[in-house]
Amino acid sequence: MATQRLTAATLAGPAATAVAARFERWRAVPDPAAVDQLCETIRGHALSLPVVYFAEWVDRWLMGDSIPGPGKVEGRQVQATCLSPTQATTWADRCGRQFAEQGWLAARLREAAAGWGPRVQPLAVVVTREVVGPMTTDDEVVASLSGVPAWLFPPNDPDP
Repeated sequence: MATQRLTAATLAGPAATAVAARFERWRAVPDPAAVDQLCETIRGHALSLPVVYFAEWVDRWLMGDSIPGPGKVEGRQVQATCLSPTQATTWADRCGRQFAEQGWLAARLREAAAGWGPRVQPLAVVVTREVVGPMTTDDEVVASLSGVPAWLFPPNDPDP
């Protein structure tokens, strides 16, 4: 188990087609460096069109075994997949409901699949997983609640 950063992004139009084609090539001929580069580029341009949906969150406990989902490709730092809206919705329906993290993933997949609806086509949903550290235990969470962390306020902040 690991702490991981998860990203779901929806690209539209010709960019969606180009990204989907790139993932198809990587499934046939892996290129880990290129996978990492594209995923970082999408994250870096989350506020740029034609990215029509972007969500990123941290999962500290459970979901690593099923992310990023069907048809994944491996980078050096990330695992990623590119799905059609229908595939993303189908995957959301299979996420399970045992843990809150499963519901979070399902909700993000449904949001990403919705994109801008029928007004903007085609759409490609890119989901990434990057392991950033070990799993967080319940005891670590409880211990973190003992005060306000120093990183939250600058040293000379008059309002800690």
